[in-house]
Amino acid sequence: MEKSITTIGWSRLLIVVLMIVLGYVLYRQNKISMFIGGEVLLFAILVGVVIYHNKIINNKIKIVRFLEINEKGVKRINGEFRTIEDDGSEYIDDSHPFSSDIDIFGKSSLFQLINDTLTKGGRERLVSYLSLRKLPTKESVEKKQEAIKELGEKISWRQELLVKGKTIIKNKKKETEELDAFVVWSKEKRSKGASKKIVAYLFIAITFLSIVLSIVKIIPASYILLMLLINFAVIKLLTKNNKEDLEMFNSIKNTIKSYAKILELIEKEEFKSQYLKEIKSKLKSGTKNSCGEEMKKLSNLLDWIGDSSGNAYYLIINVFIFSDVFIVENLETWREQNSKELEVWIDVISEIDALMSISNVYFDFEEFKFPKISDKKEVKGKAIGHPLLGEKAVRNNYSLSGNKKVTLITGSNMSGKSTFLRTIGLNLVLSYIGAPVFSDDFTCGIFNIYTCMRTKDNLEENISSFYAEILRIKILIEASKKGEDVFFLLDEIFKGTNSLDRHVGATELIKQLINSGAIGLVSTHDLELCDLEKYDNRIENYNFREYYEDNKIKFDYKLRVGKSETQNAIHLMKLAGIEFK
Repeated sequence: MEKSITTIGWSRLLIVVLMIVLGYVLYRQNKISMFIGGEVLLFAILVGVVIYHNKIINNKIKIVRFLEINEKGVKRINGEFRTIEDDGSEYIDDSHPFSSDIDIFGKSSLFQLINDTLTKGGRERLVSYLSLRKLPTKESVEKKQEAIKELGEKISWRQELLVKGKTIIKNKKKETEELDAFVVWSKEKRSKGASKKIVAYLFIAITFLSIVLSIVKIIPASYILLMLLINFAVIKLLTKNNKEDLEMFNSIKNTIKSYAKILELIEKEEFKSQYLKEIKSKLKSGTKNSCGEEMKKLSNLLDWIGDSSGNAYYLIINVFIFSDVFIVENLETWREQNSKELEVWIDVISEIDALMSISNVYFDFEEFKFPKISDKKEVKGKAIGHPLLGEKAVRNNYSLSGNKKVTLITGSNMSGKSTFLRTIGLNLVLSYIGAPVFSDDFTCGIFNIYTCMRTKDNLEENISSFYAEILRIKILIEASKKGEDVFFLLDEIFKGTNSLDRHVGATELIKQLINSGAIGLVSTHDLELCDLEKYDNRIENYNFREYYEDNKIKFDYKLRVGKSETQNAIHLMKLAGIEFK
């Protein structure tokens, strides 16, 4: 295929050179009829070759895109998703209630695993979902689950959309700028000028009349060249107020073509799930034609747009048939008919794009199951695993339900406490975006998630890690006091202070959170904190353990009921070379 593309590319150049040489020779010999006939014939051949060349190139692009899609899927399944370039690092926000602590964005993140969005709008929509900018309802989650399952099973359709829609959408920043400009243009109000078309028709008629008169040798052939120069000046005069529009559409036309193909595929597809039907229903246009037909009409119109200053082919066409004038007028007609619908269409594309990306979780990971959304304040599951660890994940049973409100998790260093907290947090986020979770049987209520796990110093603001932790705890307390349904994940709270203050502070914090209606998990090295279970049956202890083999510390990462009975700090110090007398 590559060889064919190169060969045809050279043939295009050869035809152009031949047109120039033949035209020069025939013109010098004053063989005007042969000059015009030969040039028209060669130009027709050139157009045919160009169309065929573009077809081959587009086929190559489709094949490459298809391979990219499936390679990405293989990487997700094999746990190699960390090599995918787009990890959403720009969305890392340490002030967010939970995203930084449980790896929503950045290297080795949930975003990096899930994201396969085609459009900038779809990508932003996925970011919004993962950030839980708007907490979903039970009903909305269940509707999304149904939609994501359906999309996950539409393998061929999803891949066709991703392949056809990828015509030129490679740079999402550029795409955004182009779409923003397009939307701004659609909202502008300009009147069409019928007189412009009349002027254009008049000069086209004069031009072709001049050609005929030249052929029959009534006027010199040089008059044709003069006429074309006049046409060029008239075109520039008639479109002087539309110069920026033409430049914008010349750069955006491939993106529009991609969006047109996406909308056409969405519009033609029959959906069963209620949510997808609701999304598709937004595509019903106020015009006689469908949105797909309207966007295709625009796409076909933009195919005629070129750059007269830099494209010789387009310049020739333009000065003969006044294409710029008619394009401008037809664009105005299109804008009048569709400006009110455009943003809705783009929104539909963004939503479908985001949902398709999420559906990869359902399609790629058969061990992931859809969770049950509960009306109760509970989180429980069987064989719960960390979604980002894949086969390496050790899966555990866990329950925080009924009268239980807080789980205290103890265990030695590196035993798996923090990982388990992230396991629960990530599976909750997956639940809320309508995706399946890494669990055989997972049930959860709808909560606002708050975490305090990776607090660090901020030298610029003169904030210590301890004070940073206090600030995050403050946000959590305020949310619970406001009556939010809060689920918290606290890792080694108040570790930046002395043991007495840490114990007293943690004790009072846990009591306050329980009394405010919040539920969640707390990991700690403070074994005395586990005594809270004795005085409050709403608190339950779990633990992770280590074992030793050949004087080496090992972990099974199994969650057990009860408090930890082992410690490994001194042993780790000894392994590091610290001697104890």
